[in-house]
Amino acid sequence: MSDDGADLFEASLMLLAGTPRLQRPGDGRDRDVWAVVGDCAGGLRAEFETAPAAARFADVMRAVPGARCWVRRQVAGIRRRYETYIVEVDGAEPAVVVARLSGEWTCNVGLLLGNGAAQGTAQGTAQGTGQEAAQEAAQRRRAAAVWRAALLTAAPKVSQTGLRLRSRDRSSVRLLLRAAQVLGVTCHARTGSGSQIVHAEGRGMIALLSTIL
Repeated sequence: MSDDGADLFEASLMLLAGTPRLQRPGDGRDRDVWAVVGDCAGGLRAEFETAPAAARFADVMRAVPGARCWVRRQVAGIRRRYETYIVEVDGAEPAVVVARLSGEWTCNVGLLLGNGAAQGTAQGTAQGTGQEAAQEAAQRRRAAAVWRAALLTAAPKVSQTGLRLRSRDRSSVRLLLRAAQVLGVTCHARTGSGSQIVHAEGRGMIALLSTIL
């Protein structure tokens, strides 16, 4: 079932992950992240290390009215050659796109991490039960979007003990842990060298992947 809200949320997460200035230590994180993204005089673009990540971003960006995406492959490096996939967004004003995605990001992060207002109170009516079920389903779709975006952009490591990924942003780690909880998967985080490591062990990894793919 299509859910433009979940797609826009996933697009916002991937745009944050694909904005180079936000990925360099100490560059941009002292400012509002969306102000950094919106500072795009040369046009709105995102960079990813893999073709599937670029393709997914272009796909979910279809939920933004008027936006069109163009993907191009770029090879860089001298001694060690590497590929990046650049997604350029046009067809809509960058400021309009950023405003739409930042709004969805704020709303949906609040849905996942909020103070519980979205959960409501038990009403004991069929209508109330239906609303709670719809809210729970919407929350699960957004939790899946969090992990799908992370798995495509954060270079996860898979081993016999499970799945690990790193993040320098504590708020992202908090969001990943909460999203895993919503999906019924046990994850934990520990501090690494300059970052935090999120780990889904064994069966938790299998459950996570089966839930979001």
